[in-house]
Amino acid sequence: MAIHIVTDSTSCLPIGFAEQHNLPVVLLKVSVDGVFFREFGELSPDAFYAKQKAGAKSGTTQPGPEDFIAVYTKLLANPDDEVLSIHLSASTSGTLNSAHIAAEQTDPRRVHLYDVRTTGLGLGFMVMEAIKRVADGADIDGIITVLDGMQPRTHIYFLVGIMKYLIEGGRIGKAAGVAASILQIKPILTFKDGVVDVFERPRTMRVAKERIKALIDQAVTRGIEYIGFHYAGNRAEVEAMQTEFTRRTGIPSVLSQLGPVLGCLTGPETMAVVIVDKAV
Repeated sequence: MAIHIVTDSTSCLPIGFAEQHNLPVVLLKVSVDGVFFREFGELSPDAFYAKQKAGAKSGTTQPGPEDFIAVYTKLLANPDDEVLSIHLSASTSGTLNSAHIAAEQTDPRRVHLYDVRTTGLGLGFMVMEAIKRVADGADIDGIITVLDGMQPRTHIYFLVGIMKYLIEGGRIGKAAGVAASILQIKPILTFKDGVVDVFERPRTMRVAKERIKALIDQAVTRGIEYIGFHYAGNRAEVEAMQTEFTRRTGIPSVLSQLGPVLGCLTGPETMAVVIVDKAV
């Protein structure tokens, strides 16, 4: 019997990780001026951000059930095998709904779905941990218990250049966006209960960035299991932050570009840090 992990492209995994571990990654889609592309597969992040900066209109859509059926059917060819399909928050995307339909149409007893209640490397780190646990011989229930324990220890803090992408995408309350535009604040955003929420409201980007550095330092004091830095169309700035973190702490970290689907909702000047605290 084998356990197969499946995820989606919003996991923003390190380059080469999926190939190294034979991990199926179901691709979400992004539209650019009305034309849909599978992110990463048909449209690179850099190409997308160039179009976004040039003013292209964009949108997103989840994979269809048929995308999951193709993956699940192949993985379940052995009647003793099982699938654990780990995906971004159902409160943010319909991806898990498509996966659920696919599971019902393949073998619902052997396809297990898991909602990480976040996205980006918040999802990616849980996928990496699940693969590690499979290699160690854990069963489905054991892996899910580990992931449940990771959820409250996972923290995402991110900044966007302007709020309009989140507002237009309907991924944050309009009141928070209006306040940001009126007061000229640069909110630190996070995920709460599976959706984007405001963590704090600094008035300037400089103060917001310093505050994120302080949050990282607090995490170092607590103990870090995983940490990653996200960039969109602004690699140099975020990579400099990662380099400074490594110089000070020596703690391994991941540098990961947000794909077009997440970048569509946050904009080309997004920077984020994703931290998983060590278990107590």
